[in-house]
Amino acid sequence: MRRIAACLALLIALASPAWASWRDDIGTLRVGFIAGDNPAYEVARLEKFRWRLQYALAVPVELFPARTYDALIEAQATGRVQYTVLSSLAYIALDQRCDCAEPLVQPTTADHARGFRALLVAKSDGPLATLADARNMRLAVGAKDSLSGRRAAFAGLAKEGIDPPGYFLRIVETPDSEAALGELAAGEADLATAWSSAPDPLSAAIGSGPFARLASDGVLSPSTLRVVWQSELIPFGPHVVRKDLPEMAKSNLLQALIEMQQTAPEAYDAIERGYPGGFVAADPTLYRRLAEFLNVAKRKD
Repeated sequence: MRRIAACLALLIALASPAWASWRDDIGTLRVGFIAGDNPAYEVARLEKFRWRLQYALAVPVELFPARTYDALIEAQATGRVQYTVLSSLAYIALDQRCDCAEPLVQPTTADHARGFRALLVAKSDGPLATLADARNMRLAVGAKDSLSGRRAAFAGLAKEGIDPPGYFLRIVETPDSEAALGELAAGEADLATAWSSAPDPLSAAIGSGPFARLASDGVLSPSTLRVVWQSELIPFGPHVVRKDLPEMAKSNLLQALIEMQQTAPEAYDAIERGYPGGFVAADPTLYRRLAEFLNVAKRKD
């Protein structure tokens, strides 16, 4: 019955002259997201999210599955989609390409954290307590394109005047922060990249970073580590809309998204199941700071 009532409300809204103008300008809202190698499955999985946006705006909503962030950036920059779900790095790349989009909301953790801090950690019973102590030591890092596992840490080291290949005895390559910490636990590295969204960076709280799983597996206890360096807050990836989207559409979307975890939890879980804290209005300052930290210059027209 609630679904029928929602359909009737949508039809009434579409027929209302007072609501028609900006909705006519939109036509159909196209929402882009990363779909991986099985776009048909992902489109079906996100149906409740799509429907909730359609109900909130009272305009047709279509999902635009993409295989890569480059494809999403291209689609939003050229206006093929008006709304995208991006990583922080992808949003910065979009903002660098064109001044055409803005972050609308960002997801949060169960503790309502808006992001995480990248870390460099060492064993607390070892000699390494500062970055100065790390010269000629072995550093374990995550994948080359990983913000939490490598890029943030390397940006932090660069700000300290440290060139990692020349400063460290060896860069130990691993797939991610968990694997990097595993190398530290095994004695194959003296320092490792990690990340945490908890107020206590070495917290083993589930969902706040890689320490919980390693601690539960008995691989590495956070109590045996010390933080040698940590970044400022790095925001989670935003939901982004084009700036030329009508203001009423942005307002309706913002309200629907912020309320979604409470009013339509299945829709929220479909799109952000890894972030149980719900949406909050995005803080553009956090993304500008991240861009500056990573030394990404905004394109000058």
